[in-house]
Amino acid sequence: MPKSERPQLGVIALTKQGSRLARRIADLMQGTVYLPERFAVANEQTFGKGQFTKTCQRLFHEMDGVICVMATGIVVRTIAPLIEDKTVDPAVLVVDERANHVISLLSGHVGGANAWTTQLAELLESDPVITTATDTEHVQALDTLAQRVDGWYPDFKMNTKKYNSLLAAGEPVEIWIDPDFISVFPDLSGFRQLETLTDATPDVPLVVVSDKVNFDKSANSVQVVPRVNALGIGCRKDVTYAMMQTVFTQFCIEHQLAWQSIYALGSIDKKQHEGAIHYLADTLNVPVTFYTAEALQPASQHYPQSAFVEKTVGVGNVASASAETLTGQPAVTDRFALDEITMTMSRKLLNSDETR
Repeated sequence: MPKSERPQLGVIALTKQGSRLARRIADLMQGTVYLPERFAVANEQTFGKGQFTKTCQRLFHEMDGVICVMATGIVVRTIAPLIEDKTVDPAVLVVDERANHVISLLSGHVGGANAWTTQLAELLESDPVITTATDTEHVQALDTLAQRVDGWYPDFKMNTKKYNSLLAAGEPVEIWIDPDFISVFPDLSGFRQLETLTDATPDVPLVVVSDKVNFDKSANSVQVVPRVNALGIGCRKDVTYAMMQTVFTQFCIEHQLAWQSIYALGSIDKKQHEGAIHYLADTLNVPVTFYTAEALQPASQHYPQSAFVEKTVGVGNVASASAETLTGQPAVTDRFALDEITMTMSRKLLNSDETR
């Protein structure tokens, strides 16, 4: 899975011919090239004689993707001891020295190897080699679909295997997408799309894409929760962890919101030592950003002002302003206040061109 906002790609080669191609690939894919010392030029990353395995294994742990310009067998033997799980392994691609073939070797869906293979093959005018069943059958996969909205769903391995096997076999799988997200999915090949949830066929496997929990889930369904919502928080000094958790729970109930849809928290920098905010961020496993009053001021003007809050922290609105500043989009909920804690949510923009 990507380890950073901009995916980091390493391109490694062994031979003189391979080094030439590796440079070209690194340039096309905005990656970093790693070459044997005898074939490298100034300012390139190098490895000495007998250091290939160590270097390749280091890239496996540090990079989002590794492109190997060499024989597939060499790559397989090198990375075999490192492979852990599809949710954490990087994408690994193999390209032959003549650029005839680009092979998606590892982490095709979650790691993005299939998408990178398609992209690189097009740039090199090569043949893409992708062997995952859903791709060879030209149908969507559940994990690929979820990636378009940074989606979470329960029992990842089990549900991925179950639904992708059904899709690859041409078995009926229905899908209902919340209207807020439908534009993100231009291709639903393999799925039978529903206009409403009431159209669902009993006993037919169902995928629901929504950040809400205001519907009944059957035993034969899985919900993909888009992680697209940012939560702005304001609070008095020294609120307890329990209070923060209670208010967040009530906020989710009020808005019929799946808590897994929250991807970031924000507040003013004067609250950066409030343990309850950090506790909530840790509980949700999301980052928290603290903004200066000056940074919040432009967004704050879009919402009701509090003279007391402005006197205390330097800006007249914290929760709504923090939410908007996190995403660059207006708040989608009203200010929610309970036990001297305020919360507001905004939603980041998604578009149909997002593939990773």
